Amino acid sequence: MADLLCERKGGALVLTLNRPQAMNALSSELAAQLQAAVEAASDDHGVRAIVVTGAGDRAFCAGMDLKQRSTLTPDQKWVQSRAGWHLYQSLMNSPKAVIAAIGGWCLGGGFELALACDLRYAAADARFGWPEMTLGAYPGGGAAVMLPRLVGRARAKELFFTARRIDADEALGMGLVQRVVPRAQLMDCVLEVVRAIESTSPLGLAAVKRSVNEGTDLTMDEAAALDQRLRRPLEATRDYEEGIRAHFEKRKPAFKGE
Repeated sequence: MADLLCERKGGALVLTLNRPQAMNALSSELAAQLQAAVEAASDDHGVRAIVVTGAGDRAFCAGMDLKQRSTLTPDQKWVQSRAGWHLYQSLMNSPKAVIAAIGGWCLGGGFELALACDLRYAAADARFGWPEMTLGAYPGGGAAVMLPRLVGRARAKELFFTARRIDADEALGMGLVQRVVPRAQLMDCVLEVVRAIESTSPLGLAAVKRSVNEGTDLTMDEAAALDQRLRRPLEATRDYEEGIRAHFEKRKPAFKGE
């Protein structure tokens, strides 16, 4: 049985972590497969969005595979943690919209996987937390960097310091997820978002994603300069011409990413 399932649904590439017997925990092998799939999708003009989800009813992803991790030396654990960070970077740096469809447990490295996505939609049964904090460490894949940027320092510290688990509604209130829906409606909800994305410019999406991601950590003047550097080239593209033409012809634009 393949650990990662890849399925095209319209403009979406749905990547399903397929280790339900292990609560979709990330082994080194699964993480490498996921990164390769994300990198391939990032270069595929037919893919408008990457959707990451988990198989089965119990978990989106329970984090790193602790059974495998318990067999590693400290140096090997460090290498594995760095590989996890590189995976999350590939999601954040992808020019595509990356969406997490979260049902059940979303813990540790799985929580970091969700944080690395651009958008997160949760089933009502989703639960989030950091079990590493009860195991003598803390999340090693960048959570201490990513989480405060989403929920603020104090909220991030409270979740880290206490290892408290939160439900989907609390995650929504914190801004961790965009929407909470019944489990049966989760994928339909995400694919509806993808259809909206498909109506927009792929070049524009890639540029504004970079502007938001990189500009947040710059001064206002630096961020504005970056924003202008990313925005100006779009006006010389065929997609921009097509968008203007479609506006006046009162039809949907046919963007080609060029």
